[in-house]
Amino acid sequence: MNKRVFFVLAFFLSIQLNAQQQTNETLLTIDGKKISKDEFLRLYNKNKTNITTGEIISVDEYLQLFINFQLKVREAEKLGFDTLVSFKNELKGYRDQLARPYLIDKETNDKLIKEAYTRLLSEVRASHIHVELSPDALPEDTLFAYEKAIALRNRVFNGEPFEYVAKGASDDKSVKYNEGDLGYFTVFDMVYPFESAVYQMNVGDISMPIRTQFGYHIIKKTDVRKSIGQIKVAHIMLLTPQGIIPADEQRKKEQINEIYHRIKNGEDFSELAKQYSEDRGSVNNGGELPWFGTGKMIPEFEKAAFSLAANGTISQPVKTSFGWHIIKRIDRKEVGTFDDMESELKYKIGKDQRIEIARTALVNKLKKQYGFRIKESNTPIYFDTIENRLMANHKYLDKKFKQNDTLFVYSGKVTREKEFKDYLNSLEGTSNLNPDGLKFLFNLFIESKILEIEDKMLENKYTEFKFTVKEYRDGILYFEITDQKIWSKALNDSIGQLKFYEDNKQNYLGEEKYEGSVYYASNPKILKKVSKIINKSTFGSKITNDDLLKKFNSTNNEQLKIVTSVFKKGENEYVDYYIWKMTKPDNFKNAIVKGKILPRYYKSFAEIKGQIISDYQNLLEKSWTEELRKKYEIKINETVLSELK
Repeated sequence: MNKRVFFVLAFFLSIQLNAQQQTNETLLTIDGKKISKDEFLRLYNKNKTNITTGEIISVDEYLQLFINFQLKVREAEKLGFDTLVSFKNELKGYRDQLARPYLIDKETNDKLIKEAYTRLLSEVRASHIHVELSPDALPEDTLFAYEKAIALRNRVFNGEPFEYVAKGASDDKSVKYNEGDLGYFTVFDMVYPFESAVYQMNVGDISMPIRTQFGYHIIKKTDVRKSIGQIKVAHIMLLTPQGIIPADEQRKKEQINEIYHRIKNGEDFSELAKQYSEDRGSVNNGGELPWFGTGKMIPEFEKAAFSLAANGTISQPVKTSFGWHIIKRIDRKEVGTFDDMESELKYKIGKDQRIEIARTALVNKLKKQYGFRIKESNTPIYFDTIENRLMANHKYLDKKFKQNDTLFVYSGKVTREKEFKDYLNSLEGTSNLNPDGLKFLFNLFIESKILEIEDKMLENKYTEFKFTVKEYRDGILYFEITDQKIWSKALNDSIGQLKFYEDNKQNYLGEEKYEGSVYYASNPKILKKVSKIINKSTFGSKITNDDLLKKFNSTNNEQLKIVTSVFKKGENEYVDYYIWKMTKPDNFKNAIVKGKILPRYYKSFAEIKGQIISDYQNLLEKSWTEELRKKYEIKINETVLSELK
């Protein structure tokens, strides 16, 4: 989000999703534009507490602030800000974000969130044999891949070791290093179908072929354990790339051991990381890495990191395929409660493949609710009972296609054949679609049409959504016009800034200060001697503060302390008392002061330019607001207003 959103949120503070009882009563009319009691109440209830003082803002006071805001929105509308392409695109972007939670089935999504949390509490380990297959593979290729996967599974059941079959036949390129072993992982680490299959298996089970976007997988579940949570570490790494000569390998080993002993002898880990670590991504941060959990690092590194027992613990040099590491534990945390994790899980599901499940569930509900009917004779695919397989309706793949009969009806709206044909033409690589590919795109098209209609109905179906979108809309308009009329104008008007400064210089007087020293003595006798010396005419020329410190202090006995500064009121209790006759300190006889008062002065423009610009902006805004109040007619329904007090 950019700065406009932060402004909107600052003005409205938060987005309230609990709909209140609605009313059409008009509270306020500005230039003929009616604003309801309910709209005002929604904003007042969210903003009535002063964030600085904690006091409740009265309805009357807030109403005036609200009117000022609405006047500027109205002015922006009059000037056509709401017709600009940039405004429309920005508002559409915000609206699309706000619409997403409404375009999925909430009940299904809640189940997915709870499922994800349950899985997050444990970590599973599995091996797999991968048979590669593209998502849009032809039926005959799909059948071949499936039969190949079954044959490989049968080899395992006939006694061949799983890892042996994987190493010899799996299409996963990492198999030559791991023999199919994927290590431990948890929710969101794998594609959803693979993840679900493993979590639903028992340890030792070998699955039937599992289809994912990458092809088929034969999975063997090898272990399950309680989640080890997340850890934050720093490391120092010396690279030992593949093919490094033995002499250089030995040199790196000796160097990492030397660094380890220097850390053990008290040298700073962070500084040594900055000096020696060859991990470019973390070196400038003292070797510090982001939080990570299981499966995010190579096994040797992960094992060493999680074996560190306490924060601040340093590992011995650890060898991985990247090189040598010394690891320092910074912090560790367990999996949080469901309430702690719910927002994060909801966000991740929104970015994950499983959100399609919640979206499809909503589409199916909407189909029943709004009478979805399809004309079977015109569908792009059909099942041939003679061939016993799915077939494509080739008219949709014909470039000369001109028919425009009904394809399906939804919510009283007819979608015709040509619309789907145009949809296909808008995509690349659809001229030679197989039946499965055509079926997939047809279902996607149906879903998009239903969700498109649902999206257009959101403001009418959900009052909270309507008001939230309006809040964003008005906030963007307010920001744009205020930036143009006030903020940027004042910021770039150097002549206006200087004139404002000269006209209001009396408001920028610097406060009186005291330039001098405060002398603290260990006892009254010492203070008395110091007082006699600093009151002599020779003090400051022949005798200085440094001379006093040398005279009264020794290595083992500090009898005098001196603090020299330019003091403001409130910065030193002794200066406050002796110079400005403020509250007497409890131990006022323990110190004396000597120096001079610096009189008040006019602060220079350069010294307070930021404050000048801010005050100048406030002046411009006050003047502009008064102008708008004269320009537009404002009517307040006093009867409705009295009900709010």
